[in-house]
Amino acid sequence: MPLVFARAALLAELARLVAGADVSELGFAARLATTEPEAADALAAFLARAERTQG
Repeated sequence: MPLVFARAALLAELARLVAGADVSELGFAARLATTEPEAADALAAFLARAERTQG
């Protein structure tokens, strides 16, 4: 998955889980997506599955 999509997917899932999160609080997600895009993609998918099973 391209870097931009990995970053966007991870940020979208984190924002969904923590609706009041400020962009400045999510800098770690950008760093993760930049250094490990596959891991960021996997984490976004995991968070999406976890949200669906809890909802």
